Amino acid sequence: MNALILSAGLGERMRPITESIPKPLLPLVNERLIDFNIKYLFRNGVYKVGVNLFHKHEIIKKHLTQYSDRTHIVVEKELLGTGGALFNFQDFLKDDFILYSGDVVSDLKLQEVVEFHKEHKPVATLVLTKNQGIEFEIGKDNRIERMFWGDGFGHTFAGIAVFSRKVFSFLPQKMTFSIVDIFRNILQSKAPIMGLPAVMRWYNINSPYAYWRIHHDLLQGVTEFEGMLLSSPIHIAPSSKVQTESMKGFVSINEGCIIAKGVYLENTIVLPRSRITKGNYHNCILSNNFRITAA
Repeated sequence: MNALILSAGLGERMRPITESIPKPLLPLVNERLIDFNIKYLFRNGVYKVGVNLFHKHEIIKKHLTQYSDRTHIVVEKELLGTGGALFNFQDFLKDDFILYSGDVVSDLKLQEVVEFHKEHKPVATLVLTKNQGIEFEIGKDNRIERMFWGDGFGHTFAGIAVFSRKVFSFLPQKMTFSIVDIFRNILQSKAPIMGLPAVMRWYNINSPYAYWRIHHDLLQGVTEFEGMLLSSPIHIAPSSKVQTESMKGFVSINEGCIIAKGVYLENTIVLPRSRITKGNYHNCILSNNFRITAA
């Protein structure tokens, strides 16, 4: 089975971070976000991964050369939306396939979702989580009966789905559209679309706070993921030069950084190639160009 990771967005809600680092290449302690997700998919039986790109695509494409024999990359000339991205992968996604949002991190037991999908053969099987947003009402047989804007924490789309090849017949007759438009078309046609509420560790890296929070949880031992071995709340990339010993809580210092002796860091992320010569920083995301107080 192949998969498609949606990775073309501008990362507007993550600015100013994504003005210099595209979201797929955001460091996740000692891993890049897109590397974590590609390896997760490979571990879960995916053979090849499609990746759509737009924002800073040259940098990401160069990074992905390490997976060249198992990736299929399409650079969009203009943003097509989370649904419109499927247009360019119709030849690549010839059978049932997995759709995975590029800003999601999870430990979902993906094979169980695939097995459910193969057994019931709907057009789509959506993984659902409790969150704010568009809610999905599901019947006793896990068939989705309706979708609506909710005002609480209901069953919302987790950014992970298994699709039948039939999904391509439900694409809207326009170039740019959301994945939600596809779900709506399936529902209106009365074709089967299923929802699976999942128990999993799940993060949506869609804001500076969410980015700060996953670092907090990983480094403080609140959560853990397969393949990410962290033995201390203080992570310093080997290529960084750190003179200060004044660090408290969790600290993640990425590659190529220089941190002077007088700097104090507490619950702080220092982005790659940053030079910090002075200051006290609490609950921050730092670079040469900005300081974001995230919590």
